[in-house]
Amino acid sequence: MFRSLLIITLFLSALLSSSCRAEMTEDERIVLDILQRSQQNNWTSAHRIDSLADYFLETPYVAATLESEDGEENLVINLRELDCMTFVENVLALHRLLQEKEVHHYTQARCLKRFPEILENIRYHDGKRGDYSSRLHYTSEWIRNNSSKAYIKEISALYSDSIYRVHLDFMSTHPQLYKALTLHPDLVAKISAIEAFMEGYQLSYIPKEDLSQYEKDIPSGRIVAIVGSTPGLDFAHLGFTYRKDGCLHLLHASSSGKKVMLSSGSLSDYLSDIKRFKGIVLLEVL
Repeated sequence: MFRSLLIITLFLSALLSSSCRAEMTEDERIVLDILQRSQQNNWTSAHRIDSLADYFLETPYVAATLESEDGEENLVINLRELDCMTFVENVLALHRLLQEKEVHHYTQARCLKRFPEILENIRYHDGKRGDYSSRLHYTSEWIRNNSSKAYIKEISALYSDSIYRVHLDFMSTHPQLYKALTLHPDLVAKISAIEAFMEGYQLSYIPKEDLSQYEKDIPSGRIVAIVGSTPGLDFAHLGFTYRKDGCLHLLHASSSGKKVMLSSGSLSDYLSDIKRFKGIVLLEVL
């Protein structure tokens, strides 16, 4: 009798476990796969960013995955399709999750709950999701806010004394390009206030014509924010430094390549080939 009850209990437990796995989203499966690989392959803290960024190689590039049809601001989790910003955000959030798991010994269930919380904290002003304007749309604001939250640290000054001064007005002067601002025109004033707050904010940066002399000293696994030349915008692209065979490349979600990929040449060659790129801001992940 006891044996029969034990068999039934084990069967029901297996059935329940299978049911839970069936209800899991694809993004949750990816998070768990990363947790497993991190443990199996001993992703050390020194190379964790490289390992995470490398994990997403060949992931399709898809723009505007965070935008909704009604202009409402939802926490979108999509590890299957990435643009340059969501690629960096997700790697940063997963890095912090692995750090916390190491310290607090999270269960898988806790990891799956904690990941969205970390991502939301990174993506939104002071970690608080509200309307569309609460998202850190401008990269300079994203850098400033996430530096204050101790996710990242600016390190460009280690290599260059050049200064980039922020001037923002693109979103407020081109609201027709943003669905949420078209549907909710009252938000334009909030965006304009953010732009005014950021006016004159300064960041050390490395001009692209100087970059080649520093490449040998720049570590792998640093966030690269590429300064653009579009009036009223700050940064044009994001990615990670990635050293391969002694050469420093850019690992990024490429709109032209349509996937997460490694630049064919060095980081400095990549910048030189694109006229609108002016230089880079380097960020260390804490």
